[in-house]
Amino acid sequence: MDKAEAARSLEMMRTSRDALAGRMKWSFGRHAVVGLLLGGLIAGYALPGAWPVIVSSACMAATAMVVARDRRRDGFVVSGYRAGQTRWVTFAMLAVAFGALVGALVLKTRYGLTWAPVAMGSGMAVFATTLSIVWERVYRRELGGARHGR
Repeated sequence: MDKAEAARSLEMMRTSRDALAGRMKWSFGRHAVVGLLLGGLIAGYALPGAWPVIVSSACMAATAMVVARDRRRDGFVVSGYRAGQTRWVTFAMLAVAFGALVGALVLKTRYGLTWAPVAMGSGMAVFATTLSIVWERVYRRELGGARHGR
């Protein structure tokens, strides 16, 4: 491969990445779904009996439907665990979610604050929605799509 061919190949790769970054724009509603699912998962623990298991199952089923919808819309799904800066955003979201879940369960079971999972889940919904938006921006920047807008 000579220098000219290598330069053309690199330019084709940049063009493809820019095109992909231009397509990878999710609506606020799509980001809010991430927040609602994660927040709902935590808030469901406020419910009595077997309801937390039912809510958790419903959140998992809804997550599978979101992935299927993304695959239909975009033709592929980007893993949140992919290498790069997005992985840190994903891990931050999961760490906060785990802490919120543990905190909600401790407050409910140890201190009798049955509303704690709802409060923690509500906060998590806002936090996860925000981090979903951050994740998209980081992903688009990694693709070289910063010039495609926010």
